[in-house]
Amino acid sequence: MGIKSESKTTSATLIADLHRCHERIQNLKNCFQLAGLISSTLDLGQVLQSIMSTSRKILRAEACSLMLVDEATQELVFEVAQGPVANQLKGGFRLKKGEGIAGSVFDSGKALLIEDAYEDPRFHREFDLKTGYRTRSILCVPIKIMDRIIGVSQVINRIDGTPFDSEDEEILTLLCAHAAIAIENARMHRALLHKQQIESDLALATSIQRSFLPQNTPQLPGFHFLSHYRAAREVGGDFYDFIALDGERWGILIGDVSGKGIASALCMAKLTSDFRLHAIREKDPSRLMERINDLLCGRSRRGMFVTLLYMVLDPQECTLTCVNAGHIPPLLWNHEKNRYVFLDSMGGLPAGIIAGQRYPSDKIHLEPGDCLFLSTDGLMEAKNAQGERLGTERMEKAIRSGSSRADEVYLRVMGQLKEFVQETPPADDLTLVLLGVEESR
Repeated sequence: MGIKSESKTTSATLIADLHRCHERIQNLKNCFQLAGLISSTLDLGQVLQSIMSTSRKILRAEACSLMLVDEATQELVFEVAQGPVANQLKGGFRLKKGEGIAGSVFDSGKALLIEDAYEDPRFHREFDLKTGYRTRSILCVPIKIMDRIIGVSQVINRIDGTPFDSEDEEILTLLCAHAAIAIENARMHRALLHKQQIESDLALATSIQRSFLPQNTPQLPGFHFLSHYRAAREVGGDFYDFIALDGERWGILIGDVSGKGIASALCMAKLTSDFRLHAIREKDPSRLMERINDLLCGRSRRGMFVTLLYMVLDPQECTLTCVNAGHIPPLLWNHEKNRYVFLDSMGGLPAGIIAGQRYPSDKIHLEPGDCLFLSTDGLMEAKNAQGERLGTERMEKAIRSGSSRADEVYLRVMGQLKEFVQETPPADDLTLVLLGVEESR
Protein backbone atom coordinates (compact mmCIF):
# COMPACT_ATOMS: atom_id res chain seq x y z
CA MET A 1 0.00 0.00 0.00
CA GLY A 2 2.82 2.40 0.94
CA ILE A 3 4.58 1.79 -2.36
CA LYS A 4 1.36 2.30 -4.36
CA SER A 5 0.56 5.48 -2.47
CA GLU A 6 4.07 6.81 -3.04
CA SER A 7 3.80 5.86 -6.71
CA LYS A 8 0.52 7.77 -7.07
CA THR A 9 2.05 10.82 -5.39
CA THR A 10 5.07 10.69 -7.69
CA SER A 11 2.84 10.34 -10.74
CA ALA A 12 0.72 13.29 -9.67
CA THR A 13 3.84 15.37 -9.11
CA LEU A 14 5.21 14.41 -12.52
CA ILE A 15 1.91 15.26 -14.18
CA ALA A 16 1.83 18.63 -12.43
CA ASP A 17 5.44 19.30 -13.42
CA LEU A 18 4.70 18.33 -17.01
CA HIS A 19 1.68 20.60 -16.99
CA ARG A 20 3.78 23.51 -15.71
CA CYS A 21 6.49 22.78 -18.31
CA HIS A 22 3.88 22.70 -21.05
CA GLU A 23 2.42 25.96 -19.75
CA ARG A 24 5.83 27.65 -19.71
CA ILE A 25 6.64 26.39 -23.21
CA GLN A 26 3.32 27.79 -24.40
CA ASN A 27 4.07 31.09 -22.68
CA LEU A 28 7.48 31.26 -24.36
CA LYS A 29 5.84 30.46 -27.67
CA ASN A 30 3.41 33.33 -27.17
CA CYS A 31 6.31 35.66 -26.31
CA PHE A 32 8.20 34.65 -29.47
CA GLN A 33 5.07 35.28 -31.52
CA LEU A 34 4.83 38.74 -30.00
CA ALA A 35 8.46 39.42 -30.85
CA GLY A 36 7.75 38.42 -34.43
CA LEU A 37 4.71 40.69 -34.56
CA ILE A 38 6.71 43.64 -33.21
CA SER A 39 9.39 43.19 -35.88
CA SER A 40 6.86 42.81 -38.70
CA THR A 41 4.49 45.74 -38.15
CA LEU A 42 4.57 49.38 -37.11
CA ASP A 43 0.87 49.46 -36.25
CA LEU A 44 1.26 50.37 -32.58
CA GLY A 45 -2.42 49.91 -31.76
CA GLN A 46 -2.43 46.36 -33.12
CA VAL A 47 0.80 45.44 -31.30
CA LEU A 48 -0.34 46.83 -27.93
CA GLN A 49 -3.70 45.06 -28.19
CA SER A 50 -1.87 41.79 -28.94
CA ILE A 51 0.55 42.27 -26.04
CA MET A 52 -2.27 42.87 -23.58
CA SER A 53 -4.34 39.98 -24.97
CA THR A 54 -1.32 37.73 -24.47
CA SER A 55 -0.75 39.11 -20.97
CA ARG A 56 -4.37 38.48 -20.04
CA LYS A 57 -4.23 34.96 -21.48
CA ILE A 58 -0.93 33.91 -19.88
CA LEU A 59 -1.75 35.39 -16.49
CA ARG A 60 -5.37 34.23 -16.66
CA ALA A 61 -6.63 37.68 -15.73
CA GLU A 62 -10.18 39.00 -15.91
CA ALA A 63 -9.08 42.43 -17.08
CA CYS A 64 -6.00 44.33 -18.18
CA SER A 65 -5.00 47.78 -19.34
CA LEU A 66 -2.03 49.67 -20.72
CA MET A 67 -1.42 53.38 -20.23
CA LEU A 68 1.14 55.62 -21.91
CA VAL A 69 2.67 58.80 -20.52
CA ASP A 70 1.56 62.07 -22.08
CA GLU A 71 4.92 63.88 -22.08
CA ALA A 72 3.27 67.30 -22.19
CA THR A 73 1.09 66.84 -19.09
CA GLN A 74 2.94 63.99 -17.37
CA GLU A 75 -0.31 62.05 -17.07
CA LEU A 76 -1.13 58.43 -17.84
CA VAL A 77 -3.54 57.98 -20.75
CA PHE A 78 -5.37 54.68 -21.27
CA GLU A 79 -4.41 53.25 -24.66
CA VAL A 80 -5.62 49.64 -24.26
CA ALA A 81 -8.32 48.28 -21.95
CA GLN A 82 -9.69 44.74 -22.03
CA GLY A 83 -12.22 43.11 -19.73
CA PRO A 84 -15.74 43.57 -18.35
CA VAL A 85 -15.60 47.38 -17.97
CA ALA A 86 -13.06 48.18 -20.70
CA ASN A 87 -15.39 50.52 -22.60
CA GLN A 88 -15.57 52.89 -19.64
CA LEU A 89 -11.78 53.34 -19.72
CA LYS A 90 -11.61 54.33 -23.37
CA GLY A 91 -11.79 57.82 -24.77
CA GLY A 92 -8.69 59.32 -23.22
CA PHE A 93 -9.26 58.43 -19.54
CA ARG A 94 -6.33 59.94 -17.58
CA LEU A 95 -4.49 59.47 -14.29
CA LYS A 96 -2.12 61.91 -12.64
CA LYS A 97 1.29 60.86 -11.35
CA GLY A 98 0.82 59.30 -7.91
CA GLU A 99 -2.93 58.82 -8.42
CA GLY A 100 -4.19 55.31 -7.72
CA ILE A 101 -2.16 52.13 -8.18
CA ALA A 102 -1.05 52.89 -11.74
CA GLY A 103 -0.14 56.48 -10.85
CA SER A 104 1.93 55.22 -7.91
CA VAL A 105 3.87 52.86 -10.20
CA PHE A 106 4.43 55.74 -12.63
CA ASP A 107 5.70 57.86 -9.74
CA SER A 108 8.03 55.25 -8.19
CA GLY A 109 9.06 53.29 -11.28
CA LYS A 110 8.58 50.05 -9.31
CA ALA A 111 6.07 47.24 -9.83
CA LEU A 112 3.23 46.73 -7.35
CA LEU A 113 1.83 43.30 -6.47
CA ILE A 114 -1.37 43.72 -4.45
CA GLU A 115 -3.32 40.75 -3.08
CA ASP A 116 -6.36 42.74 -1.94
CA ALA A 117 -6.87 46.13 -3.52
CA TYR A 118 -9.39 47.23 -0.87
CA GLU A 119 -6.72 46.84 1.81
CA ASP A 120 -4.33 49.19 -0.02
CA PRO A 121 -4.84 52.93 0.70
CA ARG A 122 -3.51 53.85 -2.77
CA PHE A 123 -6.43 52.13 -4.46
CA HIS A 124 -9.44 54.29 -5.38
CA ARG A 125 -12.76 52.46 -4.93
CA GLU A 126 -14.73 55.11 -6.80
CA PHE A 127 -14.34 53.33 -10.13
CA ASP A 128 -15.68 50.06 -8.70
CA LEU A 129 -18.61 51.90 -7.11
CA LYS A 130 -19.39 53.55 -10.43
CA THR A 131 -19.14 50.40 -12.58
CA GLY A 132 -20.19 47.70 -10.14
CA TYR A 133 -16.94 45.83 -10.78
CA ARG A 134 -15.09 44.28 -7.82
CA THR A 135 -11.32 44.65 -7.96
CA ARG A 136 -9.42 42.16 -5.86
CA SER A 137 -5.84 41.38 -6.91
CA ILE A 138 -3.74 43.80 -8.98
CA LEU A 139 -0.38 43.43 -10.67
CA CYS A 140 0.96 46.71 -12.06
CA VAL A 141 4.31 47.07 -13.86
CA PRO A 142 6.10 50.12 -15.34
CA ILE A 143 6.97 50.21 -19.05
CA LYS A 144 10.49 51.59 -19.45
CA ILE A 145 12.92 52.67 -22.13
CA MET A 146 16.29 52.59 -20.40
CA ASP A 147 15.44 54.33 -17.10
CA ARG A 148 12.66 56.47 -18.55
CA ILE A 149 9.10 55.45 -17.74
CA ILE A 150 6.91 55.71 -20.83
CA GLY A 151 3.85 53.87 -19.52
CA VAL A 152 2.28 51.42 -17.11
CA SER A 153 0.59 48.05 -17.63
CA GLN A 154 -1.68 46.24 -15.20
CA VAL A 155 -3.68 43.03 -14.92
CA ILE A 156 -6.62 42.66 -12.54
CA ASN A 157 -8.17 39.62 -10.81
CA ARG A 158 -7.02 36.10 -11.59
CA ILE A 159 -9.89 34.08 -13.07
CA ASP A 160 -9.42 31.35 -10.45
CA GLY A 161 -9.66 33.89 -7.62
CA THR A 162 -6.06 33.47 -6.43
CA PRO A 163 -3.82 36.54 -6.16
CA PHE A 164 -1.03 37.28 -8.63
CA ASP A 165 2.46 36.21 -7.54
CA SER A 166 6.12 37.03 -8.21
CA GLU A 167 6.25 34.67 -11.21
CA ASP A 168 3.36 36.58 -12.75
CA GLU A 169 5.30 39.79 -12.14
CA GLU A 170 8.29 38.40 -14.06
CA ILE A 171 6.05 37.44 -16.98
CA LEU A 172 4.31 40.81 -17.14
CA THR A 173 7.66 42.60 -16.84
CA LEU A 174 8.92 40.63 -19.85
CA LEU A 175 5.79 41.45 -21.83
CA CYS A 176 6.17 45.12 -20.90
CA ALA A 177 9.70 45.01 -22.31
CA HIS A 178 8.15 43.88 -25.60
CA ALA A 179 5.65 46.73 -25.33
CA ALA A 180 8.46 49.23 -24.75
CA ILE A 181 10.25 48.07 -27.91
CA ALA A 182 7.04 48.32 -29.93
CA ILE A 183 6.29 51.80 -28.60
CA GLU A 184 9.81 53.05 -29.28
CA ASN A 185 9.83 51.55 -32.79
CA ALA A 186 6.50 53.18 -33.61
CA ARG A 187 7.58 56.55 -32.21
CA MET A 188 10.87 56.47 -34.10
CA HIS A 189 9.04 55.57 -37.29
CA ARG A 190 6.51 58.36 -36.72
CA ALA A 191 9.34 60.82 -36.04
CA LEU A 192 11.12 59.70 -39.22
CA LEU A 193 7.96 60.16 -41.30
CA HIS A 194 7.43 63.58 -39.72
CA LYS A 195 11.02 64.56 -40.49
CA GLN A 196 10.68 63.39 -44.09
CA GLN A 197 7.43 65.34 -44.44
CA ILE A 198 9.07 68.49 -43.06
CA GLU A 199 12.03 68.07 -45.42
CA SER A 200 9.66 67.59 -48.34
CA ASP A 201 7.62 70.65 -47.34
CA LEU A 202 10.76 72.74 -46.92
CA ALA A 203 12.08 71.65 -50.31
CA LEU A 204 8.77 72.68 -51.85
CA ALA A 205 8.83 75.97 -49.91
CA THR A 206 12.38 76.63 -51.15
CA SER A 207 11.31 76.01 -54.73
CA ILE A 208 8.25 78.24 -54.36
CA GLN A 209 10.22 81.04 -52.72
CA ARG A 210 12.90 81.00 -55.40
CA SER A 211 10.16 81.27 -58.00
CA PHE A 212 9.40 84.74 -56.58
CA LEU A 213 12.97 85.84 -57.32
CA PRO A 214 14.05 86.94 -60.82
CA GLN A 215 15.01 84.08 -63.10
CA ASN A 216 17.04 86.41 -65.35
CA THR A 217 18.74 89.79 -65.09
CA PRO A 218 17.79 92.75 -67.34
CA GLN A 219 19.64 92.94 -70.64
CA LEU A 220 20.35 96.61 -71.30
CA PRO A 221 23.04 97.88 -73.68
CA GLY A 222 25.76 99.64 -71.70
CA PHE A 223 24.74 98.13 -68.35
CA HIS A 224 25.61 94.90 -66.60
CA PHE A 225 23.45 93.37 -63.84
CA LEU A 226 24.55 90.66 -61.39
CA SER A 227 22.75 89.10 -58.43
CA HIS A 228 23.39 86.53 -55.72
CA TYR A 229 20.94 84.99 -53.24
CA ARG A 230 21.56 82.50 -50.42
CA ALA A 231 19.18 81.73 -47.55
CA ALA A 232 20.63 80.79 -44.15
CA ARG A 233 17.88 78.16 -43.87
CA GLU A 234 15.80 76.41 -46.50
CA VAL A 235 13.75 79.59 -46.83
CA GLY A 236 14.62 83.13 -45.84
CA GLY A 237 13.53 86.75 -45.59
CA ASP A 238 15.96 88.35 -48.07
CA PHE A 239 14.71 89.20 -51.54
CA TYR A 240 15.43 91.23 -54.64
CA ASP A 241 13.65 91.97 -57.88
CA PHE A 242 14.07 93.57 -61.29
CA ILE A 243 10.83 95.19 -62.47
CA ALA A 244 10.28 96.24 -66.09
CA LEU A 245 8.62 99.66 -66.06
CA ASP A 246 7.40 101.95 -68.83
CA GLY A 247 9.76 102.58 -71.71
CA GLU A 248 13.22 101.21 -70.98
CA ARG A 249 13.14 102.04 -67.28
CA TRP A 250 13.81 99.31 -64.74
CA GLY A 251 12.99 99.11 -61.05
CA ILE A 252 15.68 97.53 -58.85
CA LEU A 253 14.53 96.28 -55.44
CA ILE A 254 16.41 94.68 -52.56
CA GLY A 255 15.03 94.02 -49.08
CA ASP A 256 15.27 92.07 -45.85
CA VAL A 257 12.33 90.94 -43.72
CA SER A 258 13.14 90.86 -40.00
CA GLY A 259 13.70 87.36 -38.65
CA LYS A 260 14.30 84.14 -40.55
CA GLY A 261 12.49 81.01 -41.62
CA ILE A 262 8.91 80.36 -42.71
CA ALA A 263 7.29 83.54 -41.31
CA SER A 264 9.84 85.79 -43.01
CA ALA A 265 9.58 83.83 -46.25
CA LEU A 266 5.78 84.18 -46.33
CA CYS A 267 6.05 87.91 -45.72
CA MET A 268 8.69 88.16 -48.46
CA ALA A 269 6.49 86.30 -50.96
CA LYS A 270 3.50 88.56 -50.34
CA LEU A 271 5.61 91.72 -50.33
CA THR A 272 7.39 91.04 -53.63
CA SER A 273 4.03 90.46 -55.33
CA ASP A 274 2.55 93.63 -53.85
CA PHE A 275 5.61 95.72 -54.65
CA ARG A 276 5.74 94.61 -58.28
CA LEU A 277 2.04 95.32 -58.75
CA HIS A 278 2.23 98.82 -57.23
CA ALA A 279 5.56 99.67 -58.90
CA ILE A 280 4.01 99.21 -62.33
CA ARG A 281 1.15 101.55 -61.40
CA GLU A 282 3.03 104.16 -59.37
CA LYS A 283 5.84 105.97 -61.20
CA ASP A 284 7.02 108.04 -58.23
CA PRO A 285 9.40 105.93 -56.04
CA SER A 286 8.66 108.02 -52.91
CA ARG A 287 4.89 107.60 -53.15
CA LEU A 288 5.38 103.91 -53.95
CA MET A 289 7.45 103.34 -50.79
CA GLU A 290 4.92 105.26 -48.68
CA ARG A 291 2.11 103.08 -50.02
CA ILE A 292 4.03 99.87 -49.36
CA ASN A 293 4.83 101.03 -45.83
CA ASP A 294 1.15 101.68 -45.10
CA LEU A 295 0.21 98.26 -46.50
CA LEU A 296 2.73 96.54 -44.26
CA CYS A 297 1.66 98.50 -41.18
CA GLY A 298 -1.91 97.39 -41.79
CA ARG A 299 -1.19 93.68 -41.86
CA SER A 300 2.22 92.87 -40.38
CA ARG A 301 2.41 91.13 -37.03
CA ARG A 302 3.90 92.92 -34.08
CA GLY A 303 7.68 93.21 -34.26
CA MET A 304 8.00 92.32 -37.95
CA PHE A 305 9.36 94.96 -40.31
CA VAL A 306 11.14 95.16 -43.66
CA THR A 307 14.15 97.14 -44.84
CA LEU A 308 13.76 98.16 -48.47
CA LEU A 309 15.92 99.88 -51.05
CA TYR A 310 14.27 100.75 -54.35
CA MET A 311 15.88 102.36 -57.38
CA VAL A 312 14.52 103.29 -60.78
CA LEU A 313 17.10 103.15 -63.57
CA ASP A 314 16.57 105.42 -66.55
CA PRO A 315 19.09 104.14 -69.13
CA GLN A 316 18.45 107.06 -71.48
CA GLU A 317 19.45 109.67 -68.89
CA CYS A 318 21.82 107.25 -67.10
CA THR A 319 20.25 108.13 -63.75
CA LEU A 320 18.99 106.28 -60.71
CA THR A 321 16.13 107.61 -58.59
CA CYS A 322 16.55 106.04 -55.15
CA VAL A 323 14.39 105.70 -52.05
CA ASN A 324 15.51 103.91 -48.90
CA ALA A 325 13.43 102.46 -46.04
CA GLY A 326 16.01 101.58 -43.41
CA HIS A 327 18.19 99.45 -45.69
CA ILE A 328 21.99 99.44 -45.97
CA PRO A 329 22.83 102.39 -48.26
CA PRO A 330 23.97 101.53 -51.78
CA LEU A 331 27.69 101.74 -52.47
CA LEU A 332 29.14 103.39 -55.56
CA TRP A 333 32.65 102.41 -56.74
CA ASN A 334 34.55 103.82 -59.71
CA HIS A 335 38.12 102.59 -60.01
CA GLU A 336 39.31 105.15 -62.58
CA LYS A 337 38.07 108.09 -60.53
CA ASN A 338 38.86 106.42 -57.19
CA ARG A 339 35.33 107.17 -56.06
CA TYR A 340 34.10 104.95 -53.20
CA VAL A 341 31.02 106.34 -51.47
CA PHE A 342 27.94 105.16 -49.59
CA LEU A 343 24.87 106.92 -50.98
CA ASP A 344 23.23 107.66 -47.66
CA SER A 345 21.66 111.06 -48.31
CA MET A 346 18.15 109.55 -48.53
CA GLY A 347 16.54 107.29 -45.98
CA GLY A 348 13.74 106.56 -43.55
CA LEU A 349 12.49 104.00 -41.07
CA PRO A 350 12.10 100.37 -42.16
CA ALA A 351 8.69 99.70 -43.68
CA GLY A 352 5.97 98.26 -41.47
CA ILE A 353 6.78 100.17 -38.26
CA ILE A 354 4.87 103.48 -38.40
CA ALA A 355 2.11 104.27 -40.89
CA GLY A 356 2.17 107.59 -42.71
CA GLN A 357 5.96 107.82 -42.98
CA ARG A 358 7.50 109.94 -45.72
CA TYR A 359 10.34 108.57 -47.83
CA PRO A 360 12.26 111.23 -49.79
CA SER A 361 14.00 110.18 -52.99
CA ASP A 362 17.34 111.18 -54.46
CA LYS A 363 18.56 111.15 -58.06
CA ILE A 364 22.03 109.85 -58.88
CA HIS A 365 23.83 110.44 -62.18
CA LEU A 366 25.82 107.39 -63.23
CA GLU A 367 29.07 107.61 -65.16
CA PRO A 368 31.00 105.09 -67.28
CA GLY A 369 32.96 102.71 -65.03
CA ASP A 370 30.57 103.07 -62.08
CA CYS A 371 29.61 99.97 -60.11
CA LEU A 372 26.59 100.16 -57.83
CA PHE A 373 26.78 97.57 -55.05
CA LEU A 374 23.66 96.62 -53.04
CA SER A 375 23.61 94.06 -50.24
CA THR A 376 21.68 92.85 -47.22
CA ASP A 377 23.28 92.74 -43.76
CA GLY A 378 24.13 89.07 -44.21
CA LEU A 379 27.34 90.15 -45.96
CA MET A 380 28.95 92.47 -43.44
CA GLU A 381 27.63 90.46 -40.49
CA ALA A 382 28.97 87.13 -41.79
CA LYS A 383 31.06 85.48 -39.07
CA ASN A 384 34.10 83.22 -39.04
CA ALA A 385 34.85 80.39 -36.62
CA GLN A 386 36.20 82.89 -34.05
CA GLY A 387 32.95 84.87 -34.09
CA GLU A 388 34.46 87.87 -35.89
CA ARG A 389 32.32 89.76 -38.40
CA LEU A 390 33.41 90.42 -41.96
CA GLY A 391 32.64 94.11 -41.44
CA THR A 392 32.88 97.17 -43.68
CA GLU A 393 36.69 97.38 -43.72
CA ARG A 394 37.22 93.92 -45.22
CA MET A 395 34.40 94.51 -47.68
CA GLU A 396 35.89 97.86 -48.75
CA LYS A 397 39.30 96.27 -49.18
CA ALA A 398 37.85 93.57 -51.43
CA ILE A 399 35.88 96.05 -53.53
CA ARG A 400 38.66 98.63 -53.94
CA SER A 401 41.43 96.14 -54.67
CA GLY A 402 40.65 96.00 -58.40
CA SER A 403 38.57 97.32 -61.25
CA SER A 404 34.99 98.49 -60.91
CA ARG A 405 33.67 96.04 -63.49
CA ALA A 406 30.58 94.51 -61.86
CA ASP A 407 31.61 90.91 -62.54
CA GLU A 408 35.11 91.42 -61.09
CA VAL A 409 33.78 93.23 -58.01
CA TYR A 410 31.38 90.34 -57.45
CA LEU A 411 34.15 87.73 -57.69
CA ARG A 412 36.41 89.65 -55.27
CA VAL A 413 33.65 90.09 -52.68
CA MET A 414 32.56 86.44 -52.85
CA GLY A 415 36.19 85.31 -52.68
CA GLN A 416 36.81 87.44 -49.58
CA LEU A 417 33.62 86.11 -47.99
CA LYS A 418 34.55 82.49 -48.66
CA GLU A 419 38.11 82.97 -47.38
CA PHE A 420 36.85 84.70 -44.23
CA VAL A 421 34.04 82.37 -43.11
CA GLN A 422 35.70 79.11 -44.29
CA GLU A 423 33.35 76.29 -43.21
CA THR A 424 31.33 78.36 -40.72
CA PRO A 425 27.61 77.91 -41.52
CA PRO A 426 25.78 81.16 -42.35
CA ALA A 427 23.73 82.73 -39.57
CA ASP A 428 21.83 85.11 -41.84
CA ASP A 429 20.50 85.32 -45.37
CA LEU A 430 22.70 86.99 -47.97
CA THR A 431 21.65 88.90 -51.08
CA LEU A 432 23.78 90.96 -53.48
CA VAL A 433 22.74 93.05 -56.47
CA LEU A 434 25.34 94.78 -58.65
CA LEU A 435 24.81 97.25 -61.48
CA GLY A 436 27.78 98.13 -63.66
CA VAL A 437 27.99 100.94 -66.19
CA GLU A 438 30.25 99.94 -69.07
CA GLU A 439 33.27 102.13 -69.83
CA SER A 440 32.34 102.35 -73.50
CA ARG A 441 28.94 103.85 -72.81
